[in-house]
Order: sequence, then C-alpha cells, then structure tokens
Amino acid sequence: MRATLPLIFLLHVVLALSGSDFEERLIGWQGETYTHSHGPPDEWALTLDEPEGVPWVETVSWSPRVFVYHNFLSSAECRHIKRVAAPMMKQSSVVGQNGSSVLDTYRTSYGTFVKRRHDPVIERVLRRVAAWTKTPVENQEDLQVLRYGVGQKYGAHTDSLIDDSPRMATVLLYLHDTEEGGETAFTSPAASWLDPQLEERLGPFSECARGHVAFRPKKGDALMFWSIKPDGTHDPLSMHTGCPVVRGVKWTATSWVHTMPYNYEDYLKQGNPGKGGRGSGGDEEREGEPGACEDFHSQCSTWASSGECSKNPTYMNANCGRACRRCEPCDADQLSGTERLACINRNRKKLGFLVYDTTELEW
Repeated sequence: MRATLPLIFLLHVVLALSGSDFEERLIGWQGETYTHSHGPPDEWALTLDEPEGVPWVETVSWSPRVFVYHNFLSSAECRHIKRVAAPMMKQSSVVGQNGSSVLDTYRTSYGTFVKRRHDPVIERVLRRVAAWTKTPVENQEDLQVLRYGVGQKYGAHTDSLIDDSPRMATVLLYLHDTEEGGETAFTSPAASWLDPQLEERLGPFSECARGHVAFRPKKGDALMFWSIKPDGTHDPLSMHTGCPVVRGVKWTATSWVHTMPYNYEDYLKQGNPGKGGRGSGGDEEREGEPGACEDFHSQCSTWASSGECSKNPTYMNANCGRACRRCEPCDADQLSGTERLACINRNRKKLGFLVYDTTELEW
C-alpha cells in the first residue's frame, strides 16, 4: 500500500496541473502540435503592412542547411526596397583575382547596395533578418539589391569569403514573382532535399534547377542558407547558382551575415547624420537620378579640372557626370516630360545604369 501512495499522489498532481500552462510545457502529450511563432512581435509591428499570408518557416535541406521563411516581407516592403535601389542599379560585377570588382558574363544582373540604416523600413527588415539568424544586426553587410532580366543569371559560386570575419549565412529576400526560371539552385551532387516531395511541391523548376535542391522566386519569401558548418569550416554543399530567368524578371535583396560585426565604423556613421550618415548629404547617401546628368558634389568641377574624370572614372561617372561631360543635360525647364525621360534613359544606358519601366517597381 505504501508503495502505491507516491504513484497515486503523482497522478493527482498531474490531473491538478492539466490546465493550459502545464499542457503548453508538454506539447504533444495529448496529441497537440507546436504553434508556430513568426518572429518577435515588436519587429512585425514595425512593418509597413502585414504580410499577405501567414509567416512560417520551412526546412528545405540539411545538406546544405537551407530554410525558407514564407511571407517574410509585405508587398509594401518589397516595393519600397525596389524603389530605393532602382535609380542606382548598375551592371553587376564579380570579385577579380586582385580583389577588385570586374564585369564578367558569369554574372549578368544589375545591382546596387543600400546602406543598412538607409531608412526605417530597411532597418526594420534587417532587424528581422537578425532575429531569424540569431545574430546582431551589425554583423550584416549593406543590403545588395539585384534585378535579373530574361537570360540573366549568376553562375555557381559560394558566399563564405573566408577571412577574419567570414560570411556564415546568406538571407535572400525575394521582391518579385518570377514567371519562369530564376531559381536559387544548390548544384553540389551531394546536396539533398529534406523530403523528396518538396521538389514537386516547390516546383515546377526550369531546366537549370531541375534535379537540384532549389527554390523558385516568390515575392515576400526569404531563403536562408549557411555557408559555414557549425564547426566554423566552409561548407562546400553551399555552392549555388542563380538560374537564368526564362520569363519575366527577378528582383532580390541579399543580406550576408558575418561571424563578427562587419565594417562597424561605417555602420555607426550611417546612423549619425552629423558624421556622414543618413541625412548628412554625403555622397554615399545621396538621393537623385544619375541619368539626369547632375553633379552630386560641390567639388565636381574642381575635380574634373584636375583630371579626376580619367583617373577615377567609376566614382566620377556616377557622381560628377555633368562636370566630366559623360552625359547630356536633361533640364526639366527645357524638355517636356516625355523628352526628359528619353534623355534620362539615354544617359542611364551610356553610364551603365539599369534602364527600367517604373511600373515594374509597383508589382
């Protein structure tokens, strides 16, 4: 009888604690399932509007480690990022052998970087990335926004860039629905789906992505994959490609997450209007249309006179196009609206900037 008393007492305790708090701690003991939380409530409260669907995370693969956050962004956030980036987008480059940026057919998109603290919307999105990756927001690089047209792609590559603070994770934000192609595909033969049925459910895929662990661009979704293993070594299975766009266009924003704060001094300045940050009028944060053929720095004429147009063409073409006579003036008081737009687009093409349809930014 004495031996059964503890068991009877324990049974009474269990029955007495069968309320919601106890059941929450023992999820599954009566057939319950986990309820999914889509992120810190304070972060979602700061969005421009609510995502169109229920935010939830799905594991795509453990080899490599790939996850999809469905409905990570709202449509308004997608539009905002495209509007901010579009005017400054130029043909994308790759890292050359000496570390410099060079143009290559390996990567044929247009892109630009948006400062991490460019505006409150960008900051909020990147704080959400930090919350998902469980890393400080200052460990991220500036946000790279890319646009791919039909046939444009990015060949197979890895993102880790092993150095003192390697990129340990990549978060790809999809800003636009792509009609066909444009998938992010992991090309290693050893890459494998968590569940083979995912390939059918997440597809159909273009020829480039077929047979690989892959994800189709869907507006508002985010794809996260890890470039280094938990032991800190490079993960070769993270090799991936941006498949050619077959129909439509593809817009993405990439946040690379490092193991340590990235370019921390610049990050701090971005939030200080008095030290070259947002709102200071500094060149890096200038607002304007490069195709309008304006000078964005008061010293442009002086620099042009001293030969900087040929010595430093990348900066001067983008910031002092008028002083360097790299473009034709498109003054609003001398041209009609249609004529000025045509003039701006001619300049954009000549200077290597993306020529785009503004209605595309509203999709």
